[in-house]
Formats: sequence, structure tokens, C-alpha cells
Amino acid sequence: MEVQIITKESSNEKSDTVDKNMYCFSNCKQTSEWSASVKQFVASNIYTSLDMIQTGKKIHYIFIKNGCTVKDIQCFLNLACPQSIYRWIKGQTLPSIDNLYKMAEIFQIHMEDMLVAKNIGRDISLIQIAENRTNYPLY
Repeated sequence: MEVQIITKESSNEKSDTVDKNMYCFSNCKQTSEWSASVKQFVASNIYTSLDMIQTGKKIHYIFIKNGCTVKDIQCFLNLACPQSIYRWIKGQTLPSIDNLYKMAEIFQIHMEDMLVAKNIGRDISLIQIAENRTNYPLY
């Protein structure tokens, strides 16, 4: 199987993603048993993944908004060193599910509210990202 690396500079990034999705879905078995929502997802050719840089910015904004320093977060999460937190903020890595869960409890928000999906062809400001609200109740 050949793996194709798609760069941000690629002008046909969206069509490559759609082609990969269609290939994946066309090779799935038992599509007649899928629910209506799964069929709608397949039909819309949506493929999302997390935007690590925007997620890092959003996490950093949440820290600042709540008056927490990197050292505070390190202490709350029982991390040996602050480097992993700096990597989250820079968008180099993402927090583990455990750390996302702990931060959601600390800041009384949902884990999903700390994550930003990639939106191909759409620019979103940091304020729009940070102030994203859902209809979910707080913990």
C-alpha cells in the first residue's frame, strides 16, 4: 500500500481527502446495515481531524482565561516536567485522553470544548474558537 503525504501547500487537499474517504467507504462491507446518520456522513464526504495548532492555542487561551500558569497545570496533572504542556500549546502534540479529562474537570468544561477540528478552506479566529459553546451542561 502506497502512502501519499499531503502538504498544506497542496492545492487539491480537499479532493485528495474526499478521494481517500470514498475509497475507504466503498471497500466497507455490509453498508446496508448502517444507520441513517452513518449513511449521511458517508454521503457528505466529511473527513475531520484535529487541528493541533489551533487546539494548542485554544488550550493556552483556557489556561490564561482561568488564571493558570504552565506550572499550575503541571502540578494539577501530576506531570514530571512542563515540556509536554509547552508542546500542547505550540501544537506539536495533543494531551492524552487522561489529561484532557482532568483538565475538563478542573476548568468545568467538556473535553470537546478544548479541541479544534480542521476546517479545510475556512479560517477561524482564536476568539471564535475559544468562545465555542455547546448545549451540554457543565459538570
